[in-house]
Amino acid sequence: MALIESEAERALAAELDRLSLAQALRDAEVANARVVDLTQRLIGAGDELLATRRELDALRREHDEFRATVDQMRSSRAFRLANRIWAVRNALTS
Repeated sequence: MALIESEAERALAAELDRLSLAQALRDAEVANARVVDLTQRLIGAGDELLATRRELDALRREHDEFRATVDQMRSSRAFRLANRIWAVRNALTS
């Protein structure tokens, strides 16, 4: 009878090993799918970041151009004259 129990125990242990291996394989497949998904999302986020940086660089260049235009206008004689007239107007109306 000890031999039968031993064979039953071996069969049970083999079945448990088979089930554990099957579960480990499923877990590995799920983990791999998660890695692939996260990698794709990371690549997408990197592409979006690159596009945003390019847009920021373009906006900075545009801002610099506008600043240069404003500085050029403020340094003109016409602007200085208009600014003085405005100051005199404000002084007279207050």
